[in-house]
Amino acid sequence: MAAPRRLQTDHVGGALLVVMGVAIVLLGLQYRMNTLVRMGSGFIPVVLGVIMTVVGIAVAALADREAGPSTQKGAIRTRHVALPEPPDLRGSLCILGGVAAFVLFGAYGGLVPATFASVFIAALGDRENTWKSAAALGGVMVVFGIAVFHYGLRVQLPLFGWSN
Repeated sequence: MAAPRRLQTDHVGGALLVVMGVAIVLLGLQYRMNTLVRMGSGFIPVVLGVIMTVVGIAVAALADREAGPSTQKGAIRTRHVALPEPPDLRGSLCILGGVAAFVLFGAYGGLVPATFASVFIAALGDRENTWKSAAALGGVMVVFGIAVFHYGLRVQLPLFGWSN
């Protein structure tokens, strides 16, 4: 008799992505779509909802379907159960701190300090990053942000704004 399949976290995550993607598509369809050249306000949400749904289906379909590690000892089947490790909150806290830093520095410092601070703090969420690699990544993203958002898209956030 085949062992029953356990529901993995990837299955749950995939299902949540599909549910959210379908909800976003349905909400986005309430707005004008127009065309790719002349996008309406519903175009981007619908496209992103479709992408989210496809990714959710892929995540759920590619999830590991094994029941977990087990061994046979004579006629008795035992399963090794490990105690769960406490969650590592460093990454989550650094990501949230990066967002908060962008809001704070964006309001009072401008695009350059906001981008550098947010990328630097978020990069420190990875335990393998050093402060030097996080600073280098922040510097590269500042150059990229200036090129794309300040010169390319003409976003109305000054490069430096210490006067507020």
